[in-house]
Amino acid sequence: MRENQVAKAAVRMRGTDAAAEILEVLRCQFPGRVALNRTETAHACGWKNPITVDRLRQRGLLKPSIATRKPTYPLSEIARFLAETSEGV
Repeated sequence: MRENQVAKAAVRMRGTDAAAEILEVLRCQFPGRVALNRTETAHACGWKNPITVDRLRQRGLLKPSIATRKPTYPLSEIARFLAETSEGV
């Protein structure tokens, strides 16, 4: 499953190298996409419920692009969040 690949990349390393590695995994999983909606973001991170994305947004931990009516989460922002909040193994 693709969310397992993102989770494994997030845990493998920490810092800017991890963010770059996670971003590469996300780009392979979502070719041609620059941002994801809240449901796609939840599935990419391995969360079952998109409400988790909403709660992280409220806490200021995950920052969406709000240029359109519905918030979209850039792949780089998802990778940054996962890299900063994952512990290296």
